[in-house]
Amino acid sequence: MQKFWVIRKQPYRENSALLTVLAENNRLTRCIARGGIKASEFQPLFGLLTLKKNLAWLSKIEPAGSRVPLQGTELISALYLNEITNWILPEGAEVERLFDLYTDSVKDISLKSFDVLRRFERFLLEAAGTYPMLDVDRNGKQLHDHIYYRLHQFQELVEVNSDEVDALHGADWRALSMGVYSEPVTARHAKWLHRGLVDHTLGGRRLVSREMLSEARKSR
Repeated sequence: MQKFWVIRKQPYRENSALLTVLAENNRLTRCIARGGIKASEFQPLFGLLTLKKNLAWLSKIEPAGSRVPLQGTELISALYLNEITNWILPEGAEVERLFDLYTDSVKDISLKSFDVLRRFERFLLEAAGTYPMLDVDRNGKQLHDHIYYRLHQFQELVEVNSDEVDALHGADWRALSMGVYSEPVTARHAKWLHRGLVDHTLGGRRLVSREMLSEARKSR
């Protein structure tokens, strides 16, 4: 038996489901679960993963704790975590610390701590090998605080004029490289940067949770 979280769930036949689960061994697995329609997202669960005829099956599902209380913006934000985890990481991926970081992130979101979204995005992008170096330029030289740079082809920083699109001071890029998003300016830059990097990594794939969040903000 392993502890796991449901990352994605789709109905399958009458009383089963196709699940993507994140197990405590930090592995992402797509599996079939008989009776899995009852497996809830954002509730820690126990289950037995087995391989039959080259298919992963999940059985003996039971609660491993209470469902994390989420509603409104918090629920949509947690759904976003699930969506990018499912699409950025390939099936069978095993990423050190992923289970614990996901667990902490969902709990932090329930407490309205949304800067965790930026940390989790960065973690996934680094695991996928698509997060660029933000403290040096394309030639490996340290950035100058008051010189402008932009990210070229989502890969490397190049020096540009101040009126270039997406140009930021070297000091701003270095703040982003440190991964501390508590300052409003850095948080705003990180949101913009990570959105572009996620879209690039996913090849422009539609993210339903992002659209839901945009609609929720419009309705306020």
